[in-house]
Amino acid sequence: MSPANRPVRVAYDVEAATVLTRHNPLHPYAPDLERLKQNSDAFPLAEALTRAGRPATPLALVGANALESLQALARERPPLVFNLCDTLGGEGLQALLVPTVLDALAIPYTGADARGLALTKSKHALKALLASEGVPTPRFQCIHDVAEAEDFTLVLEPPVVLKPCGEHASIGLEAASVAWNDAEVRARARHLLGRFGGPVLVEEYVEGREFYVSVVGHPPRALPVMEQTFDDLPEGYLRMRTFDAKWFTQPGLSGDAPLRERDARWSKPVPQRQPASPWRRRETVEQLCVRAFQLAGGRDWGRVEFRMDAGGVPLLIDITPNSYLAPSAPCVLAAKEAGLSYAAFLGLILDGALGRAQG
Repeated sequence: MSPANRPVRVAYDVEAATVLTRHNPLHPYAPDLERLKQNSDAFPLAEALTRAGRPATPLALVGANALESLQALARERPPLVFNLCDTLGGEGLQALLVPTVLDALAIPYTGADARGLALTKSKHALKALLASEGVPTPRFQCIHDVAEAEDFTLVLEPPVVLKPCGEHASIGLEAASVAWNDAEVRARARHLLGRFGGPVLVEEYVEGREFYVSVVGHPPRALPVMEQTFDDLPEGYLRMRTFDAKWFTQPGLSGDAPLRERDARWSKPVPQRQPASPWRRRETVEQLCVRAFQLAGGRDWGRVEFRMDAGGVPLLIDITPNSYLAPSAPCVLAAKEAGLSYAAFLGLILDGALGRAQG
């Protein structure tokens, strides 16, 4: 088969759904894990590209055999690998193996390289970089290990949110992630360190409307700003995309409670937030998000999330490269808002990656 006729391979992690049990080993949906593993976005993506005249086939990467599967591409020589691996074997840091091997084999691929993936899986390092470049992001502290947790003193203005630095997809994020004092921070940090290792990010909770900007192509451009509404959450729950709210639209699935009704501390307004460093540049929100995406090492597609504080500052709270790409994914909905079909959006990603590879 000539190189021009070889199908694009769509690499995905067969064990991606195991993040469910990493988030909570006793999760109510844990018995359905094998069924959930079949729901990879690789299948509708490959089908959409093939129907659009760009043949594509899924490439399943399975734990210890992933390296062997990737090395086999040296003989196959696909024109491009569409890399959907934010995890490998269900582990975030293992996903760095995919771009590393593909670079070594000189096979073009979509999405962030290993350096970009590593940076976005180090939330504290990424936020420090963003702040140094004048990108507004909530003020933060970092807890690296249990010893630091035991001696931790909160210098931020509560409430604060604790997140595992190396995770995406709201893994480890629950109502219990919000803390108001040293004791609560220490307890939550011990929990996250025990389950996910360190470091743990501690950042000021921003009360405000939440938006996201999807970025696509090479060079990258912004799709329309989309609001992340919380209309589907029951009254009293924090306006926050916890793991269960994000993936199952059921914030109380694992025991979260309507804290606004049960905790009197939420009866007072959350203080107005200031960014971790002065916002030095004058640019549109779209330009800001594209710049932040590039600083984070993102390529081809991804998502930048921010909350608009009462002071009118868009505070960036997360950057996700190689984000979820099923037809219902946020970035696909943003593409639809821009008048792009699913296949056309995927084509922009593919063409950008091929264009970059051809120099």
